[in-house]
Parts: sequence; structure tokens; C-alpha cells
Amino acid sequence: MSAKAGPKVIALEEHFTSPKLRALRGEKDTPVQRKLDDLGSLRIAEMDEAGIDVQVISENNPATQNLDAETSVKLACESNDVLHEAVRAHPDRFAGFATLPTPDPKAAADELERAVVKLGFKGAMIMGLTHGRFMDDKQFRPIFERAVALD
Repeated sequence: MSAKAGPKVIALEEHFTSPKLRALRGEKDTPVQRKLDDLGSLRIAEMDEAGIDVQVISENNPATQNLDAETSVKLACESNDVLHEAVRAHPDRFAGFATLPTPDPKAAADELERAVVKLGFKGAMIMGLTHGRFMDDKQFRPIFERAVALD
């Protein structure tokens, strides 16, 4: 994409599906799913066509939020590592929002810190409910306390 004058167009809440979460959820191979699977040339071509300079990408809904705590922690970390590799490959086009293992709030806070400090992500994308609980439930405070500490 050639440099253009004026402000950059940055698209938020752009999603992808990591391979292990896709396999776990059994998503079918559809045109939309193929777009969610792509973190490279197809995505960039569509960004160029739409005039988008940068996408801030996050795992597709419901990410890891409705899994058991142990599985959620493992797959959130793996999802963030997949996204990190895509951002490293295309740093001028992609940025990341972390997937957090909210069923384990302490681990979610730790993963937020790892994603921001070590992976360079811009923050996290949280998908509403975790096992039927809204994010303002007291149990999730460690996540927000860490977010405050990370500024």
C-alpha cells in the first residue's frame, strides 16, 4: 500500500480464529471462516481495498471465555502467540488485542501483562460474559486492577 496523506484509518474489533480454538469449536470451512483464519495476504488485500491502514486484531467471539479455567489459560496464551507472530510479520499493518482466560481472573491478569509488556499488544478484547457472569462481577477485579497498573 502506498503512503497516503492525512490521518490513518485504523479498524478496531477485527477478528481472527486461532487454529486450536477453531478446531475445538469445530467451525466449518466457509468463506467467512477462511477470512477469519487469514493473518496475511488475503487480510491485507482486503484492507487495501477498503482503505484500511491498520487493523487491531483479536480472537473471534467467544474466544476462551466459556472454557474451563485450565483450557482457557492454555488456549488464550497460544492464541496470543499466534497473533503476535502475525503482528511481527506485518507490524505496519497489524496490532493486537489480547485474548484473556477470564475463567481464571488471576491468570487473565497475568496474560494481559504478558501480552502488553512482552508481546506489545495494545490491550485486550473481552467478550461480555464468562460462564454467565458479567465482567463487573467482583471475581474479575484482578483483571481490571492489572489493566490500571499497566496504564
